[in-house]
Amino acid sequence: MAKKIIIADDHALLRAGIKSWIEKHSAFKVELDAGTVAECDAIIESFKSGTRAAQDYIAIVDISFRNDGAGSGPEENCGFEIMKNFSDLGIACVAFSSHDSGGFVERAMSAEIGAKAFVSKNADENVLLSALQAVDEGRTYIQAELVSGLLETRDISQTFTKKERLVADALTLQKTNAQVAKELGLSEKTVLNYLSSLYDKTGVSNKIEFLERLGRI
Repeated sequence: MAKKIIIADDHALLRAGIKSWIEKHSAFKVELDAGTVAECDAIIESFKSGTRAAQDYIAIVDISFRNDGAGSGPEENCGFEIMKNFSDLGIACVAFSSHDSGGFVERAMSAEIGAKAFVSKNADENVLLSALQAVDEGRTYIQAELVSGLLETRDISQTFTKKERLVADALTLQKTNAQVAKELGLSEKTVLNYLSSLYDKTGVSNKIEFLERLGRI
């Protein structure tokens, strides 16, 4: 029996369209949907209370889900936190996003976030259905066109030194370089040197571009 579907996306028309298409073209049924962080939290609580069994569901989650102020997650790409929360409960997740660079695929499929599949919103609807079928069968799935970007990101990440990786992991849009330096016990000048090297390796010129390249914003 096909798993039930949860759709977490802050665009009501898109949720309705996905629901209609899935139910018309497959045996999957969309049982739950959420357009706000508060609604996602309510769904999560229903699983924690034992009302529903996590193994019976697959969640389609938009990475760019906006934080409505009701949740505790970061403002940027709140979908990552939603996926993590679902995954921690044992709900298999399909990352669904217009942000489909290698960095976003890498982060979504990481052990930290736990997505089982990644599909671009620019893909044909059949690709999303293929991802759902793969996850339903216990397999992982990455849209074919996105694999090369993922491999490129992984190759670049492997060139980071241990210290560069620490700086990269500590970097956020909100933190200043001085705050990163204090957190890591380094001088701000040293952090700037590491950032310069990281930017060169990833082919970017500033923090925003770097975080976008790694799928962090």
